[in-house]
Amino acid sequence: MASTKNGFNRRNFLKMGAMTSGLAIGGCSRAESLADDRAPLEMQFRDLGATGLKVSEISFGSYGFDNPALLSAALDQGITTVCTSANYQSGRAETSIGRAISSLGSRRDELVLFTGDMFKTTATTTDVLEAIDGSLKRLQTDHVEIYRITNVTSLDELRIDALFEAFELAKKAGKVGHLGLSGHHGGMQELLETAIGDGRFEVLFTKYDFASYPDQDQILDKAAQRGIGTMVFKTNAGNRKSEIKDLERGGLSFRQATIKWALSHPYVASVCVGITNFDEIHEYGQAVGQPLEEAEVAMLRRYTDEMYDRYCRFCGECEARCPHGVAIADVNRYAMYFKYYGREKDSMRLYDALGEGGNAAMCAHCSGRCEIGCPFRRAVRRELLEAHDLLSFPRGDA
Repeated sequence: MASTKNGFNRRNFLKMGAMTSGLAIGGCSRAESLADDRAPLEMQFRDLGATGLKVSEISFGSYGFDNPALLSAALDQGITTVCTSANYQSGRAETSIGRAISSLGSRRDELVLFTGDMFKTTATTTDVLEAIDGSLKRLQTDHVEIYRITNVTSLDELRIDALFEAFELAKKAGKVGHLGLSGHHGGMQELLETAIGDGRFEVLFTKYDFASYPDQDQILDKAAQRGIGTMVFKTNAGNRKSEIKDLERGGLSFRQATIKWALSHPYVASVCVGITNFDEIHEYGQAVGQPLEEAEVAMLRRYTDEMYDRYCRFCGECEARCPHGVAIADVNRYAMYFKYYGREKDSMRLYDALGEGGNAAMCAHCSGRCEIGCPFRRAVRRELLEAHDLLSFPRGDA
């Protein structure tokens, strides 16, 4: 395959999947390392850049969260960092976390609470201050350690004067501690570079996996050198392990391996994972403080190879060629949530919100110019049509 302007080619992609070969490999067997998977976890903590905060290497991701007992159990196991957002289930995740916080009493001081909201470029200082107060009310707390602008998609969204003005006012009032940003859309490399250069963002919260973006490591290393802390999510490269037969043979855990891979990079302070049941607290926690084993490295390499032309990295290259304005990255992301994250209804609602201007209905009448632009030669048009059928509400049900 020929190289593209972003440096994507099969060699680079495989290099990302194989870069773990230089890491220390655990000497114990899988059976020995997990002999007692119910033993108390020994959570590790890392400095979050120059913020002065120490975050647990596993962060509690709250999308879909509605069981306060889960958060209490996670805190008991040392998972003290909690990531949420006002736009998670239209505030319901924050409300559920608030119920948990209200029962913690003085243990609230153990938490590093991380929330935020989406802001349009037309947002005013009042809009941002009201959003911050709304989050604090739902969370039943008087402050959050980190506040971020979420779902950043353009450089303009990093330059909202009202955001910085409101943040400084809220910081002086003791309501927020450090400013961050998050996103996982195409072009994130440029957005991250711009945020690093800006100097006002103290925390990056970004998608990071072993199968995407050969230049992301250098960007995050640069952030670390400037005292900017990095927390990551979606380390499982699409979570499509069920499509690869016997991927986890021998008792391997794909999810644990991806967490270990991410934490092997010193500029990653914490890996955010969605926790939906008590078993996951132990599964994720067992990855902490453990090096990648040889069998896990081989598993990640196999996944990388088999998903090369099947996994959408949301890079945006194909979207730039679409004559109909289809929001290709969003469509693929919502299909991923539906098929691999168990978020069927939520994915359908998100897709419906794209409307005719952004959904994939027009792909049925298109020659597929998007596929020419895909660095990985994915069957973009076919997958968009499949996503449209999968995500569209039956008539009258939307």
